[in-house]
Amino acid sequence: MSNITVCGRTEEFFLLEIEKFHGWKAPGLVLGAYMVDLARELIGHDVESDAIAETRHCLPDAIQLFTPCTIGNGWLKILDWDKFAICLYDRHTLQGYRVWLDLAKTKNVPDLYNWYMRLVPKDSLPLEAMIKTILDAGNSVLSSRAVTVTRFYQRAKKGNIEICPDCNEAYPASQGTCCTACQGDGYYI
Repeated sequence: MSNITVCGRTEEFFLLEIEKFHGWKAPGLVLGAYMVDLARELIGHDVESDAIAETRHCLPDAIQLFTPCTIGNGWLKILDWDKFAICLYDRHTLQGYRVWLDLAKTKNVPDLYNWYMRLVPKDSLPLEAMIKTILDAGNSVLSSRAVTVTRFYQRAKKGNIEICPDCNEAYPASQGTCCTACQGDGYYI
């Protein structure tokens, strides 16, 4: 292991945390840790920030692991845009930083570019080699920009709760006279 630190953790420790949380050392999550590290450095560690992930793949886990922002507390919003980018922003001023995987920069790291663009089969880039490639590249493949968040910053607030007359479970009153599942629009039968 090297002297690399990401999000205030040694390489060994942050890779172990990733594996414990995500189930395996996903390259996207390792890269995401670098993105969170850069965004936190730019915004300042003392800023009370919320986060936006522009993909539902790997990046939300990096944000949840290395910041206080989680899906459950409402400080993390996930946009299903499939762009490998995050934004940390001051929840009071809406000023922040967007960090993204810069594909032009990844061309200098061919294995990373080929992996991300899915130009080669996964089995031709062994996991440990891919992790080493990302660790070696670090922040060099990322770009950032100061932003003002204009949308998607609100935290969802709970509304009134009702008891469904069909299933007797609590549900948001905004769904109507009975819950979504009993309206026939559930995910199970």
